[in-house]
Amino acid sequence: MNIAYVVGIAVTLSIILAFLGIALIIIDIMRSHREESREDGEEKREERKSGVGGVILIGPVPIIFGNDSSIIKWAIVLTIIVVVLFVILTLLPGIL
Repeated sequence: MNIAYVVGIAVTLSIILAFLGIALIIIDIMRSHREESREDGEEKREERKSGVGGVILIGPVPIIFGNDSSIIKWAIVLTIIVVVLFVILTLLPGIL
């Protein structure tokens, strides 16, 4: 397996994931706008609780933030998965 091939796969995967994230954000905005316009016709308005969180990796040190413990747990799990995939893709050309 060629290193250029593995790098090409990693770049393609990162571009696909970036576009998928943008698409999910757009879908969420459209969905919430549709729900708000539907609620404007009704008198009762319900408060919604939203959770935010994220992880910033500076070298090997993760900085984890968020306002909901379940969001923080998911961010940690997804960060571990991404780091493991990164290590596997980094070591893959040496193994093959």
